[in-house]
Amino acid sequence: MPCSFLLPDNYCSIYESRPKACREYPHTDRKKFEQIFKLTVKNTETCPIAYEVLLRLVKK
Repeated sequence: MPCSFLLPDNYCSIYESRPKACREYPHTDRKKFEQIFKLTVKNTETCPIAYEVLLRLVKK
């Protein structure tokens, strides 16, 4: 489901005060990445960066 703050041009209408989860999205830089692995897999459906991160992990 798209974010309710996402404008038609895909810009965030509350960018300066967006929640922590939005600031950290797609969460691929966590120290304990394995704790959010399932979330990252889900994010690959909508986020090309998350997809690339997982693709590179699989290749290793």
